[in-house]
Amino acid sequence: MSSEADIQTETDGGERVDEFEEPQDELHDDDAPAEPDHPNPEQEIPTEDLKAAEASLARSLITLGFVAFDGQGTDNTSSGVMVSEQLRRHFRRDAYVGINDTEQGITFLGRVVEGPFHSPHEIGPDSAISRTTLLHPERTQFRPTYYAAGTIEILGEVTNSENVLPTSTRPRPYSQVFIYPSDRLRRMLGIEGDMQLGSLLGYDDLRVEADSTNKGFLPRNVGIFGTVGSGKSNTTQVLMEEALRAGWAVVAIDVEGEYVRMDQGNDEPHLARLLEERFDERRPRGIPDCRVYVPNAGMTDAPDPIPFKVPIADVPEEIVADILELSEPQVRMWGAITAHARRQAEKASRPSRMGTLAAPTPPPPDRPYTLSDLIDGLQEDPTPGAMTLFPVKPGPTEKATASTLRNKLYKLGRSEMLDWMPTRNTPYLDVDELLVERRLSVFDVSETNDAARNIAISFLLQALFDRVIAVARGEPIGKDGRPRPPVLVVIEEVHTFVSRASAARMRAVLDQLQVISRRGRKRWMGLALVSQQPGHVPEELFELANTRFIHQLKSAGNLAPVRATTGGVHEALWSTVPALGQGQCLLTGSVFRNPVFVQVRPARSRRMHTA
Repeated sequence: MSSEADIQTETDGGERVDEFEEPQDELHDDDAPAEPDHPNPEQEIPTEDLKAAEASLARSLITLGFVAFDGQGTDNTSSGVMVSEQLRRHFRRDAYVGINDTEQGITFLGRVVEGPFHSPHEIGPDSAISRTTLLHPERTQFRPTYYAAGTIEILGEVTNSENVLPTSTRPRPYSQVFIYPSDRLRRMLGIEGDMQLGSLLGYDDLRVEADSTNKGFLPRNVGIFGTVGSGKSNTTQVLMEEALRAGWAVVAIDVEGEYVRMDQGNDEPHLARLLEERFDERRPRGIPDCRVYVPNAGMTDAPDPIPFKVPIADVPEEIVADILELSEPQVRMWGAITAHARRQAEKASRPSRMGTLAAPTPPPPDRPYTLSDLIDGLQEDPTPGAMTLFPVKPGPTEKATASTLRNKLYKLGRSEMLDWMPTRNTPYLDVDELLVERRLSVFDVSETNDAARNIAISFLLQALFDRVIAVARGEPIGKDGRPRPPVLVVIEEVHTFVSRASAARMRAVLDQLQVISRRGRKRWMGLALVSQQPGHVPEELFELANTRFIHQLKSAGNLAPVRATTGGVHEALWSTVPALGQGQCLLTGSVFRNPVFVQVRPARSRRMHTA
């Protein structure tokens, strides 16, 4: 807007408590009364405050134009606007406007979603004179004056207490359209809170925030979609920073090694300058409690990574079968050898004799078998002391099945993410160490093959879910008995975990995600699903993402599924998504009264950029 300084007033200031220096307010327990998604729409405001607000509003109004008569293609949620030559400099898309309908006695809140379109006054736009003046302006002394026109999305009726309610009518022609003062928009749009996401697009001084205590934002699941270079990774990083600041534990599956230096401050000068100029309480700073985990054979840019391994016995057998794409005979053999391994482990832990003559019984193993046990046990001539899992009197078909299954398990072991001989000295992952308030745990699996990475993700999801089911938020957990915090799990490039093409054969993985997302949310466990290829994301996963950050998507194949599964977005707004700039996104969710365009703030912490 060209006259931004004239029509925008100063927003609320005030210093905030730094993210990691002061304790945050305690979040609500599961048994506490639920927080309403929105404030009471008719909450009483003192009369003197209302009069002061009305006077302030009247002083700040700038007329934009007037509601036009309806034409072809009119719908229930839109109105046309006509803007005179003198006022068209104020016209821009995404501007929020008030509409004063004196005939109905209603003030509407709207947003410009189409335009400005320009038409001449005196002559037709396709006339010979119009064409001549446009093609050869230097030869003509006459230039027709022109007006601007566009479309306004009607967001609702503005009440006396400056809340926005749904409406069952539309503005009448000749209703005055005025630029709405920016300092009055935050409450009306429902973008107030303690989690700072960025600024309203076109309103640099108007911050977009969410409420960390409102279960309509987190732990409801989040979807972050955008093409390469659209700012998707920065948005993911900002979400992690704000969750940590609110006292959450964050676990990130990092498939590109981007987040392994988040213990350091943002080192890009122009982003650091932007943080200080527009978000002065968000100066560059790293995450104080940041741990990076890496498979035994993996590589990482983290200075002090923690090696880990995953127990194959704790991953649901049907998920392993899905991820390894086992054939039907291999699935049957897989089920048979794991069941046999469990029986042998149970038998070994039982005493051979009873009473006083019984020998001391060794303690039962923590897990019935390891990947090494399965690989060694599937040999036709197992080594002495190994479990015997090879089929008794096998035929040629069973021999071939056992050989293929063993090769797949062996290939899985070469990632050194699971428990087999090369990782015998690598510690198992301690899940309780991930559930620490304000701790960021990054799993750098950028150097790991897809199958091993996906098994690790399944194990992490299941293990975290089991712990949040067993230990309610706020109850003691871990060796030191600290209170269990809410937890956010970020899955980068979720389409590589389970894709639309593999959905049919990875039913168990999809079922696991759906169960965890629905049941975990009630226990303050949320998922953030990130993808640069939403066209490859299964339909079942879209329904899990209640809040969505939609960055630039140019491909019709990637935009179509997001558009089809995102409700409440005016049709005209979708034409803007392919043209969004870096860091800009369309933000939708139940805690926001309407979808809003946001310029996401730069992350405070450092990110390793990948090609």
